[in-house]
Amino acid sequence: MNRIFKIILIIAIILTVAIFIICNVSTENVENVNNEATIQPEEEISDEQMRQTNISLYFEDNQSMELVKENRKIDAKELLDTPYLYIVNLLISGPQSKNMQTPIPAGTKVNKVELIGECVNIDLSSEFLNMSGTNAIYSIVDSLTEFKEVSSVKFLINGEESSNMKEAFVRK
Repeated sequence: MNRIFKIILIIAIILTVAIFIICNVSTENVENVNNEATIQPEEEISDEQMRQTNISLYFEDNQSMELVKENRKIDAKELLDTPYLYIVNLLISGPQSKNMQTPIPAGTKVNKVELIGECVNIDLSSEFLNMSGTNAIYSIVDSLTEFKEVSSVKFLINGEESSNMKEAFVRK
C-alpha cells in the first residue's frame, strides 16, 4: 500500500508542476499580447498627411523640349470642388523641378472649365494662342486625362472655338 501511495504522490506532484508551467506560459502570452497592444507609433499621422494624394502633371523638359511627367503630392481636398481648374492652374504656375518648364504661354488665364460627359471643356484667354507647337495643348490634355472620368479635352478661346482647335484632343 505504501508503494501505491508513493506512486500516486509522484503523479500528483508531476501534474501540479505541469499545471503550474501551463498557467505560467498562458499568463506570459497574455502579458505579451497586452504589451504589444500598448505600443504607440513614434509620430502621429496628422489629418493633412491623411489627405495627401499624388497627381501627375506634364511639363516640358528644358533639354529635350518633350513633355515629361512630374509627380506631385497635394492635399486631396484641393480636388473636391474644381479639380480640373485646380490642375490647369498648377500647370500654368509651372513645375517644381528646375529641369522643366511650363509650355503654357505667359499670361494665359482660365475663363471656365467644365466636364461634359467624359470631355473637359476648357475656356482659356487669347494668350494661350501664343503657344509654339502642341506641348501646351498636350500638357493640359495629358494631365487632365489622368482622371479616370476624363477621356478628352476641348479648348475654347474666350468662349469661342479656335480654327486650329475645333475637335476634342485625347491623350498622346
